[in-house]
Amino acid sequence: MTVRTADMHLGSCLPDLLREQAEAQPEALAVVGDDRRLTFRELEQTAGGLAACLLGLGVGADDCVGLFAEPSVDLMAGVWGILFSGAAYLPLSPEYPEDRLRYMIEDSRTGVIVTQDHLAARLRQLAPRGTRVVTVADAAGCSAVHPVTPRAATLAYVIYTSGSTGRPKGVMIEHRSVLSQMRWMHACGHLGKGTTVLQKTPMSFDAAQWEILAPAMGARVVTGGLGIHRDPEALITTIVKNDVTTLQCVPTLLQALLDTEEFPLCTTLRRVFSGGEALSRQLARAFCTDLPWASLVNLYGPTECTINATACLVDPNTLGEGAGTVPIGVPVDNTQCFILDTNLAPVDIGETGELYIGGVQLARGYLHRPDQTQERFIPSPFVPTERLYRTGDLACWNPDGTIQFAGRADNQVKLRGYRVELDEIALAIEEHTWVRRAAAVVTDDPRTGFQNLVACIELNPKEAALMDQGNHGAHHQSKASRLQVRAQLSDPGLRESEELTGRPVVELPGRQTSRRRRREVFARKTYRFYDGGQVTRADLLELLGRQPSPSVSRARACTLDEVSFAELGEILRWFGQFHSDERLLPKYAYASPGALYATQMYLETGGTAGLEQGVYYYHPADHTLVRIGESGQRSGAYLSVHFAGKKRAVEPVYKNNIQEVLEFETGHMVGVFEEVLPEYGLTIRPLGYQPSVKHRLDVAEEDYYLGTFEIRPHDSAPRHDPTEVYVQTHPGRVADLPAGQYRYADGELRLISDELVLPKHVIAINQQVHERAAFGITAVSRADQKWLEYISLGTRLHHLQRNDLGLGFMSSGYSSRTGHPLPAARRIDDILASCGITAGASYFFLGGRVSEEQIRSEGMYEDAVHMKGPAEIIKDELAHFLPDYMIPNRVLVLGELPLTANGKVDGKALAASEALRSADTATPYVAPATHHERWLAEAWGKVLKYDNVSVEDDFFAAGGNSLTAVALVNTINRECGTRLPFQVVFECPKLADLAARIGSNRTEPTSRLVPLHAKGTGSPVFCWPGLGGYPMNLRLLGHEADLGRPFYGIQAYGINTGEAPYPTIREMAAADVAEIRRAQPEGPYTLWGYSFGARVAFEAAWQLEQSGAQVENLLLICPGNPTVRGTDGDRHGREAAYRNPAYVTILFSVFAGSITGPELGSCLEAAQDEDSFIAFVQRMLPDLDQELIRRITQIVAQTYEFEYSFRELAERRVNAPVTIFKAAGDDYSFIEGSSGYSAAPPRLVDLDGDHYSVLKKQGIAELVSAIRTRLDR
Repeated sequence: MTVRTADMHLGSCLPDLLREQAEAQPEALAVVGDDRRLTFRELEQTAGGLAACLLGLGVGADDCVGLFAEPSVDLMAGVWGILFSGAAYLPLSPEYPEDRLRYMIEDSRTGVIVTQDHLAARLRQLAPRGTRVVTVADAAGCSAVHPVTPRAATLAYVIYTSGSTGRPKGVMIEHRSVLSQMRWMHACGHLGKGTTVLQKTPMSFDAAQWEILAPAMGARVVTGGLGIHRDPEALITTIVKNDVTTLQCVPTLLQALLDTEEFPLCTTLRRVFSGGEALSRQLARAFCTDLPWASLVNLYGPTECTINATACLVDPNTLGEGAGTVPIGVPVDNTQCFILDTNLAPVDIGETGELYIGGVQLARGYLHRPDQTQERFIPSPFVPTERLYRTGDLACWNPDGTIQFAGRADNQVKLRGYRVELDEIALAIEEHTWVRRAAAVVTDDPRTGFQNLVACIELNPKEAALMDQGNHGAHHQSKASRLQVRAQLSDPGLRESEELTGRPVVELPGRQTSRRRRREVFARKTYRFYDGGQVTRADLLELLGRQPSPSVSRARACTLDEVSFAELGEILRWFGQFHSDERLLPKYAYASPGALYATQMYLETGGTAGLEQGVYYYHPADHTLVRIGESGQRSGAYLSVHFAGKKRAVEPVYKNNIQEVLEFETGHMVGVFEEVLPEYGLTIRPLGYQPSVKHRLDVAEEDYYLGTFEIRPHDSAPRHDPTEVYVQTHPGRVADLPAGQYRYADGELRLISDELVLPKHVIAINQQVHERAAFGITAVSRADQKWLEYISLGTRLHHLQRNDLGLGFMSSGYSSRTGHPLPAARRIDDILASCGITAGASYFFLGGRVSEEQIRSEGMYEDAVHMKGPAEIIKDELAHFLPDYMIPNRVLVLGELPLTANGKVDGKALAASEALRSADTATPYVAPATHHERWLAEAWGKVLKYDNVSVEDDFFAAGGNSLTAVALVNTINRECGTRLPFQVVFECPKLADLAARIGSNRTEPTSRLVPLHAKGTGSPVFCWPGLGGYPMNLRLLGHEADLGRPFYGIQAYGINTGEAPYPTIREMAAADVAEIRRAQPEGPYTLWGYSFGARVAFEAAWQLEQSGAQVENLLLICPGNPTVRGTDGDRHGREAAYRNPAYVTILFSVFAGSITGPELGSCLEAAQDEDSFIAFVQRMLPDLDQELIRRITQIVAQTYEFEYSFRELAERRVNAPVTIFKAAGDDYSFIEGSSGYSAAPPRLVDLDGDHYSVLKKQGIAELVSAIRTRLDR
């Protein structure tokens, strides 16, 4: 046991200490922020005013008052104002997910929350009804009241920390506890009048509290910007600028600071505190080498023991050369540490036990959780009237009396600098409806050297059905392996080339296909999105009432002798492959489960179309017939079609129901014949199931013979359809038809049940499609021949898919001949049985209305959703209710999790399992080989802050963004003497390609058309950005729009070095039109413009039309200016001058993407001219190059006053359809209030998002949906 004791005045409290400082040094700076600063007197007065406001609301001792604020002077004032009122403050970080914030507010029973003006609206939305919201500005007018002096045992603050129950729990810290901590820091010389502390730790963590409360000890606090704890460069800039002396950080951040090579510039630093994770000796040595003038202190302390319970001042002379970690030291003042065995007896020196802590810094307990308080805060075995906190940490005594941390005794870890309860993560994941059990484990990543959080889950088969349930492969649980895609790319259903070598091959005519056929083939696809609007009852009746036309296109039915070789080629071409530059996979005119196309087609002829009699394999990739062998004994002209399924093509993806899915595909192929043959006076009919045919096809023994059909003259007899159809309508999705299950018969829909196939009844990855779908259709086979049951179902779906009503489908479940039905089929059987209807072989598919854009698309937009399996979907959804530091690096779906004897997940067995060890989380590493690759890998790693950079790494996939891209290009140009434009990273995002670009030293000018979405073969979209002409903020729009065509952002002339902006819109547009014509020589053109870019887009459209080109669509997005303070605009108009606050506000927004927030006030105060504005922006965005900021600023200055005169607008009339998307709160645009500028009246679309949010994550979906709706019309 070790004890530290210091004198304490138990009657003291934090407000008393601040008042003492305000009296002792009233004019000294207490708080310094970006926007303003407060002396100790001003801090006391501001806190007193807020306290008066809170007391007026009835706040009292031990009440929790929430504080919802970003790092700022307001945050500091809020903390002290709450303390001055006698209440306890509850930190509520705006960065937390709203569900977690809402839970903390409700669990703490907080009735009053202090916030900032710009956060008030968001807070009112997430806080429970009745919560009082007070802003720091609201309290400015309140007069201070008689000071409230909390008692020593009064609560000072409540911090929510990770909880083993699956929910965080509030830790109650009293004034005497935190006072003891602060006085210890003062006594050790860590805090005092000469100390400047950087407040950088997020306030929701206990380590932030001594930073925030440092003025109580006379220290000055500098508030870091939002997110500064993740930005080493910004940290260094702030330290140097403000002469910071005291900094604390987790070892991960300390390593990142040392990696910058600029950390030694922080010469004012005197003390650096490390905590939150084990501090390695290697890292401590590196620090002492780079900053020998500064002290390094290793801190340790659970939240329940008030910030820091032990400390170790690192002695560089004792670190040695070995590995291992630095001790956590000795207890702080008034704190006792015990290391005990399982019988609560002290252990010997060097022996590991569990660490228990006692003393005045112990928390009161857990808020509203007496049972958990009693469990963790136990009576001391040495002094029963005192308590000890059971930390759950393992430790041992070193011979020198220091404590050595040795790991966790329970399931709580320090990860990414945060204390994380693994059980909390697991229980949160188990709240997902798909998950039966979950566990969270920490693994080491050998490539990066960092720890990874891995969530292992066992799916609930009742909620998250998988293909081949119970016999499924890993690719049904996660799509990370891309197994199915790799299988599809290999054309597994084709016959092997070596099997066909030496056999006679007949080249078929008709390989070049018509536009009509291509359009129809690509229109027949599996639709997983339904963007076309509402479905009506009439739509469904028309759909179901249609049959493939029995009529014959020729004057009469023809005999087989009359079928020409050319016609045979035309018919068979419908079964061949179609290709598009927008697709990885070939396209077929018919569907195939899993897109494996494992059903093979063989023609047997007695001499039709001039072919020699025999059996022929149709090769869909080559459009050839390969003669396999002799025909049967039939005589005369005949044409039979045999179908066979290749088992090896299916097995990598499906284990169950292989024959059934092959028969479905056969049915789809028969459906193609039924549609195509009447045009040639022919039809197709079942001939029979003849197993003896199989040996004549020369297929593998394991392959399946599926049946034989006969092509014969069309007899005009109606086609026999042996299927019954049932339609389920989803609530509110089908006009004129309430939700329910209907039977279709005699041209009518009759309600038979209110029961539906629900999302949980379709396989997990299709459940989101179910939620988008308007209806579902079940086909039930009543075929009188068993071999036709599943074939007839495939034919039925094919005919439904080939409608011209704008309705799309996705198959979502089927029955099984072999006892493995998917849940949708079981559900259908139950519904039909409850109605007294006999079950049968069934096929269920979801449907909805699709847009013309979807129908025309030749891309893989509909397939994108299937690039994610349950593992990836669950990980995405965790972000909705877990903070980012608790989101697993990977979700691993296992068949079952190992359990202990009492039924709990066995964490040790799981951590040691082969499944976890073999899970490869790293991308393949390819070492840089050339000089430029090695240099670029080092620069790349510094910018993105990771090691072992591979030449195969993609800049944006590795975490890069537009700002880090600018930083990287600046480094390249500075170090390599190149003049690469900033968009080069978008053109060459892979390291190997970018290194080759540097090595080639190309000096020819790069196009100003920045490819923000390169995929697609349609005509491109050309989009102008807002003021400043920097198109990187259009990246999300380009990606999310995904219209199956390239998307280019048009960078303004003047951004790149050596360019001077054009003086008029006319000249700007003319230069941009020249760039566009180089990329797309002929129209029609699609032009979009955002904000100021809408004016350039309008001018460019007019100039293109004047030259005779066609503009297909002109979309003007947020063409009006965002509303700024009216008096500013009225006084100065459109003057581009720094005395005009409206101009500075808009100029600020070009870089900040907002016209609100505390930074704006700082900018208006700091920006007196161009140089001071540029200096401010560089402080705000240190990754941006100063000269780039200057060039963008000069473009804004040049173009801010650009407006069309009434005469100019009257002279301009465009024929293109014009759509204006107006953001909420925007002023009228240059084009509104005028007329005659377009041949047809423009369409106006009002958006809920504001001028800036429409291009951000929270608003992009609304904008993209509105654009798609407009383009589909």
